[in-house]
Amino acid sequence: MDLPKKCPQCKVKWGEAIETDKKTTFPMLLIRTDLDFDSTGSDARIDDQIYECSECHTLFRARWQLISFVQLVEKHQ
Repeated sequence: MDLPKKCPQCKVKWGEAIETDKKTTFPMLLIRTDLDFDSTGSDARIDDQIYECSECHTLFRARWQLISFVQLVEKHQ
């Protein structure tokens, strides 16, 4: 999933500097909750994750879904 580059509420671009008279801030998209793989009944569904804009403190919900699951095998040289 592609997360937005700017806040839909206050329109600041995350990661770009905002300069004011006294300080410089860098707005960020903060992760407020961890993913919970065991919370739903569907094998393909992963629990929602909550994000917060560091400037306006608006909360956003990301809905995640498991698309593929591939086992990785380590090769020894």
